[in-house]
Amino acid sequence: MIFMTISETDLNASRLMRPPDKIVIPILVAFSIFVPHSQAGHPQVQNQQEVLQHGIEALEAHRFEAAEAAFSQLVQLEPSATNYDFLGKAEAANGKLNAAVADFVESIQLGNPSAGVHYDLGLAYAQLQQVQPALQQFRQAVSLDPTSLPARYALGITLLQSGDAKEAAQILAAARDQAPKDARLWTALVSAQFQSGASVQAVATAHGALQALPDNSELAVTLASTCLYHQQTQAARGLLEDALELIPDDPEIPILLAKVSLLAGAPTEALAVLGGMTSDKDHTEKLLLLGQALALTGDLRGAAKQLTSALQTSPNDVQSLTTYAWVLQLQGHYGEALPILSKAKELEPRAPAIPYRIAVSHYFLGQYPLAKTSCANALGLDPRYAAAYFMLGMTKLRLKDLEGAHNDLREAAALKPNVALFHRELGKLLSQGSNLGEAGTQLNQALSLDPNEAENYFWRAKLFQRQGAKQQAIADLNKAIELSPDYSVAYAELAHLYTETAQPRQAAKVLAKRKQIVASSKTSDETRQMLGLTEGAQ
Repeated sequence: MIFMTISETDLNASRLMRPPDKIVIPILVAFSIFVPHSQAGHPQVQNQQEVLQHGIEALEAHRFEAAEAAFSQLVQLEPSATNYDFLGKAEAANGKLNAAVADFVESIQLGNPSAGVHYDLGLAYAQLQQVQPALQQFRQAVSLDPTSLPARYALGITLLQSGDAKEAAQILAAARDQAPKDARLWTALVSAQFQSGASVQAVATAHGALQALPDNSELAVTLASTCLYHQQTQAARGLLEDALELIPDDPEIPILLAKVSLLAGAPTEALAVLGGMTSDKDHTEKLLLLGQALALTGDLRGAAKQLTSALQTSPNDVQSLTTYAWVLQLQGHYGEALPILSKAKELEPRAPAIPYRIAVSHYFLGQYPLAKTSCANALGLDPRYAAAYFMLGMTKLRLKDLEGAHNDLREAAALKPNVALFHRELGKLLSQGSNLGEAGTQLNQALSLDPNEAENYFWRAKLFQRQGAKQQAIADLNKAIELSPDYSVAYAELAHLYTETAQPRQAAKVLAKRKQIVASSKTSDETRQMLGLTEGAQ
């Protein structure tokens, strides 16, 4: 589908395609109330108790400056371990982390033996990005109170953030076993298992979480997002399908399932999911997804209708604008797509997919210098945008810059080695030079990644033909025609080879078929080949 097939590039603005929110450890203001032992009725003692009570009330009400002021006064009245602990809590909650660290340390040095003060000190270190001191304090807190879930969780998360995912998974698994109804522990454990390389275990844990908390749709969505982030698209689909069965009335789940189905290359499944929705929680988003799914199934007219409705509802929705432009490009309306993409660019100037799609229109309109500039704009926004390198390489080919084209196509294939298109186009370019061995390697790689694409067989056949392997070329051309019966240029090449190998009847038969195809075709061979290309991913 041209260089513009809908892909994760187009969906990554959605909630599901964002990386899972970074797990951070909040500064907690929950605390135990320690009242200093003293003689009742003494004026100074009574004053201390009043100041303590005032500070506690302020802390509970999230009036942190007032709490800090009260506990600062309390420390002046009695510089005890307990009062320094209170002051540290107020300072930490008020964002004064360095002061909080100093006061927690003072509390410990004055003899505070509690796990809580080590935990609070660890939180302050964590907020200051001082990972090793934070780990030391959390370990001490867990050692003093092995049943403390907050300390276990904080230790696990800090280990995860420090790169020790294996130990983090062990800590978090124990915490999960202690509190199997705590959704955050399941989420953190799945992330730790993925990061430690235990993907199978992580997927199993995710399913276990959904069974343990079957009514938690937010958990299901978060776990599906985590699976998708770690390239486990099928697992994400499975989680959302299970969630849909458990919570059939939640309108968010089918929307997300449709998104994942599109990313998994299953637009028909996305259409089925969207068609079964009983509620239009987000009318625009549903119309957008319907448009994408219909376009991917070949119903461009139906796709345009859905996307037009989406834009009538939300005329400034950037995804709807870019997707509608994509559908117009698929229909060959490259010029009509440009003003729509310009509007999208004004609304979202930092999205590299938009100048990339502008480049696509310029390319097919023959405006190669403009296409080159738009590709450069896309790469300026994201230097690792593989599709933009690919488009730039194809544009440079048109501008006769073969060396530049070679470099850009090679960069695209290096950034996204799992995209067959990039290897095929690089192989095609290499086959025009003297490095036929590498050309064959690239074309074989394209075939291994996408064995059902006629273009891959066609261009390998051209390489075989140049190498003198005519029978192998004939076999590949026949395979290309089998996969794409209206591929007229393949018939022409095949007829030529049949003639060269003294098979005139076969050549005549193939030429007759080609004549029939050309008479009924409305698309040139070149455009047909370009429209057969897939964008791949960012």
